[in-house]
Amino acid sequence: MYEVTENLADRAYRFIKQEMQDGALVPGVQLVNRKLAAKIGVSVIPVREAIHRLVSEGLVEHVPGAGAFVRNPNREDLEELYVLRDALESCAAAEAARYITPHQLDDLDALLAEFNAIRKLVAKRSDGHATPTQFNRWLDLEEDFHEIVIDASRNRLIAKVIREHRAVTTVFESQRNSSKLLTLDLAEKTCDSKQQLLAALHAGDGPLAREVMSAQIQRGCRDVLAFLRQQERRS
Repeated sequence: MYEVTENLADRAYRFIKQEMQDGALVPGVQLVNRKLAAKIGVSVIPVREAIHRLVSEGLVEHVPGAGAFVRNPNREDLEELYVLRDALESCAAAEAARYITPHQLDDLDALLAEFNAIRKLVAKRSDGHATPTQFNRWLDLEEDFHEIVIDASRNRLIAKVIREHRAVTTVFESQRNSSKLLTLDLAEKTCDSKQQLLAALHAGDGPLAREVMSAQIQRGCRDVLAFLRQQERRS
């Protein structure tokens, strides 16, 4: 009986964690035991055990009297995730330069075209930053772009560590309500950087791909943390 309960708890844990990694359960969303149990096909007991495990891992926050919620990352969390991303994604970019397929390069080229289209729309705005709709599409493109590079590396361990820690998803999802972050200056720098990365990938230049990806992630870290500090001072 104990083993069955443990297996069901593991199953619930894997399901909830996968939903978080896929973006179906975003930061701030409440985890309702009965709804999750119905989705997974188990009782509430294994779900409760799975949530306790996620709380212990820092992925879920228990609020007394309110319930369990997917944890919103703070500035320290984001800084640590950027360090992780810099270490792993820069390596992934170098490997991708060796293994990326023509189809993946075409997909990245198409994403860059969309980035540039949004950049042009931001340039036309009098307030100097993106609309929420433009910004949310921009973040979708960012996630897709980085996921393709990670997949193109063919390094399953790098992909596993990044996805288990929700490093890409968490960083971009945490910005969803901050459309003023995407200024014309940031949009132009991002498009230029992605163009440089794509050129390195097309040329099969691993060292350059690593350098450009690292610089891109470090700049993203500085920009996001500076924006969050500014927002905190205003609140």
